[in-house]
Amino acid sequence: MGPLNRLAELTEDWKYFTERDGLKSSLPRIVSDLVKLPYRHLKFVVIARSLLDPFPNWAPQEDLLIRPLEQDDLDLVRQLDRPSEARLDAQRLAQGHKGLAAFYKGQPAGYAWGSMDPLTRLERVHPKLSPGDVLFTDSYTFPAFRGRGVQTALTLARFVLFRDLGFFRAICTIEIHNKPSLAVWQKKVNGKTIGEIDFTRVGPMYRIRYF
Repeated sequence: MGPLNRLAELTEDWKYFTERDGLKSSLPRIVSDLVKLPYRHLKFVVIARSLLDPFPNWAPQEDLLIRPLEQDDLDLVRQLDRPSEARLDAQRLAQGHKGLAAFYKGQPAGYAWGSMDPLTRLERVHPKLSPGDVLFTDSYTFPAFRGRGVQTALTLARFVLFRDLGFFRAICTIEIHNKPSLAVWQKKVNGKTIGEIDFTRVGPMYRIRYF
């Protein structure tokens, strides 16, 4: 996506935040988005986890209902995250990606996706996949439920879903500063680091290096 297209998406997001939360509350988020627009440097860890090995015996702190993410859920994504994310999730559904949504007492707690596309066309970076691999992609926990095991529950539920669909291994790319997600994959579900990705964007120019 070029910077002008991204700016158009962000403008829609900012308008939505401002109308929902007011300019004063939205300003830090808007400034953060603006700073990232002309230049971005990210490093990712690539983690793999066999879907054939036993899964951890783990239960979340809350009694969560986890079910497939459906078209009607996209409005929740828009309301609780941002419009551009809801649009991306609509593309995921249209291309056959599998999403799961978690609810607590009827309240949305988070969601997570898995992509069966071997070319990973909707993703920012493209780790090499082997036959039998599934790529675990976007995940999000709504602020009120962070630190309560929602993403661990969604990760384990995706393991079961894609194992039952015939996949052998789950692959995930996690930004190195995303400590909660790294803790889930490295400590709670026994994932193994298999590579790294260095992503740099300057305006419309990208450089992606795989290690």
